Amino acid sequence: MPLPLPLLPLAALVLTAPGPQSPTVVAEPREVRPGDSVLLSWSCPGVPSVRLDPGGLVLPGQSQVTVRPSYTTTYRVFDAQPGGAELGQAEVRVVPNLPLGEPARICTFDASAAAVLPGQPVVLRWACAGSAKVRLEPGGMELDGKSEVTVTPQESTRYTITASNAAGGQSRTVEVSVLGHAQQAAPAMVCSFDASSRKVQPGQQVVLRWACQGHSKVRLEPGGLELDGLSSIGVMPEKTTVYTLSVSNLTGGISRSVEVEVEPPRLVLSDKDLVDPVEARKPLDREDLPEAERRGARQRSRAPAGSWTLRLVVSGYAAGLKQVARAAGSKAPDVMVLPYVRRDGLRWWQACYGAYPSRAAVLKAWKAAPEDLRRTYRDAFPLRLQHLPGDPPPE
Repeated sequence: MPLPLPLLPLAALVLTAPGPQSPTVVAEPREVRPGDSVLLSWSCPGVPSVRLDPGGLVLPGQSQVTVRPSYTTTYRVFDAQPGGAELGQAEVRVVPNLPLGEPARICTFDASAAAVLPGQPVVLRWACAGSAKVRLEPGGMELDGKSEVTVTPQESTRYTITASNAAGGQSRTVEVSVLGHAQQAAPAMVCSFDASSRKVQPGQQVVLRWACQGHSKVRLEPGGLELDGLSSIGVMPEKTTVYTLSVSNLTGGISRSVEVEVEPPRLVLSDKDLVDPVEARKPLDREDLPEAERRGARQRSRAPAGSWTLRLVVSGYAAGLKQVARAAGSKAPDVMVLPYVRRDGLRWWQACYGAYPSRAAVLKAWKAAPEDLRRTYRDAFPLRLQHLPGDPPPE
């Protein structure tokens, strides 16, 4: 019979209770040039007010201030009660020759609308690189730490945003037109809308180009893309698609459409084509395994000796053909289904993506392969093509 475990004393249970949070004092940054700004923040749970030295300022127990030390300084936080204990400290080192770092840079600055009625809200948005002070004119508003602001102009206004730090700065402007009456503005017009090619192969890129008249919002379907400020975009249609460009402003708009025809993928014939013409239209995802292997053997026989391919690690079941075909999409005709014989004589099949003159060419082609194919077969690896006994003679 096992011995009973000794009872734990009640005091041991009490010791497991979590204790109160410790006070924290943080200075950011910790190293600055003389006179640069430092954000000093602290959190002292359970302490209603603290005293900050140097200076003897009495402040809330959780707060922050901006300081500009001229020399290396240790900031200490004490309990504000008479004789209160020190709760924490942070040192800020002042280094006269500290490198200035990257100048502030404005990456983007734009407005949600280029033309509005008087008093209609407009959102100004921006993004900056590097630690920076941000100032907006007109108005001289300091907007540090923000990335957008809403304005309601009563007249046409040029807004200028300036970002600066110790190493330098940059300014950008954007104009917002204010219309006295809606009738003063002409409706937005599409002057031209066309495609670089009206008939393409699956996966081939097409450039859509347009030109518009008047201040306008530009929208492209399918997809609902907002394309204000652009005049072209590349698309890769998987099937015949009608693209519609719509432009609009306060007084109206118009749409234009262009159709891009996607030709059916090139199909590879099998032995059954000689007997049944219907088989000539059968893609990979509808072939049986013997058909796919015969097609793969013909593709391999056309590849020069020493060619490389990319092996896709696929389930050996014939149903795996459909998975390969779906993932390859328009590139399915480039997939070779080849036999694979293990050392113990077990016959399998493998899917190989294309034939290329070198290993480097294989890796380059794989980067350009359909995203679904690369995501499904992440463990694909390059290997040399082997011409096995029984293959058709080279063409």
